[in-house]
Amino acid sequence: MRPTNKARGFVVGRALEYNFTTLRISRAYVSLLSRPEGDATAISLAWIGDYEIRMHAASPTGAAKQPLFIVDIFDHDAQLFIDSRACYSIAEGAVAFDEFLHMAEPAVGGAHCNPPV
Repeated sequence: MRPTNKARGFVVGRALEYNFTTLRISRAYVSLLSRPEGDATAISLAWIGDYEIRMHAASPTGAAKQPLFIVDIFDHDAQLFIDSRACYSIAEGAVAFDEFLHMAEPAVGGAHCNPPV
């Protein structure tokens, strides 16, 4: 196997991962749009341990450009929001989701990777 094939496989894998993330965000956004007006319930995108990544409607701000939705990460154990991002496109939502996913994975896996001595 040539090294270029391995590298190409990595690129294809990353492209598929991005496409699945974009599809997940798109489906959640359509679900958000399909809800009755005034329904403030967040849509869960993923659970990683005690962390939940979710999407909810953006509050009207009166600004010329309104975000489509908000993606946030919530720690259920501590009962607090870790971070949130206003997203003006599906692509921005996919990036925010990936960043939050990587933020939660080390926190969950960290304790299991380093057992007490």
